[in-house]
Amino acid sequence: MISKGRIGVRGRRLRAGYLSSLRARFHGRRDADGLRDLLTDALAGSTPTDDNLPPYVLGLRAQVLRSTARLRSRTLASHRALHIRIQAESVRVVTQYTVREEQAPAALARFGQWVAEWRSAASVCRQQAQQLADEGNQLLACYWDAAWARYRQGSDLDEKRPTGLLPGRITLDRTWNHLDDGLLSDRWYAPETAGPDADPSAVAQALHILDHQSARGRSGPARSGDATNGIRR
Repeated sequence: MISKGRIGVRGRRLRAGYLSSLRARFHGRRDADGLRDLLTDALAGSTPTDDNLPPYVLGLRAQVLRSTARLRSRTLASHRALHIRIQAESVRVVTQYTVREEQAPAALARFGQWVAEWRSAASVCRQQAQQLADEGNQLLACYWDAAWARYRQGSDLDEKRPTGLLPGRITLDRTWNHLDDGLLSDRWYAPETAGPDADPSAVAQALHILDHQSARGRSGPARSGDATNGIRR
């Protein structure tokens, strides 16, 4: 089910093609008899726990999770030199704007260029991760279509599987929501580790300065107190 096709930074992708769809439908038909209670509860609006999901669904979700984690780690590894430049330049930007309280347009522009490069790469990485999740959900749909067809046999149900009925739907976790967190080593993988009262890093402060200088076009220097407000968590 995992192909060797490479996209972007060599992330492996799921192939929701003909053979994979057939395999998913085969598993759905095979597992259908044991899924009647789960499907009945799902129709009533109940969300099954992971303990109640069939092995095929859990295996597919784990496969997508591994692939997206590999995709993210390769993105970070391939841009490590960029990370080093951003880390170093962020200190210069924060020193100028919050310690010396002086404008440094050249340093800020240079920092902004490197951050834009990172955001572009991180955006591609997230799109590829979403593609993996979408392809996984396509296979899940094939699985549940087959299970539903067997489930409705001998019942009064004639309609096709409700489109919203997809137990175990694959979604990207919240660590993918903020691409700049990839520049903050304590947040992209474990966003809860940085509490709301923690002192922001130089990178976090510099990102805040960059975004506010660009968005508001302020001519005055950013105060040190301003640089700690509104930082992405």
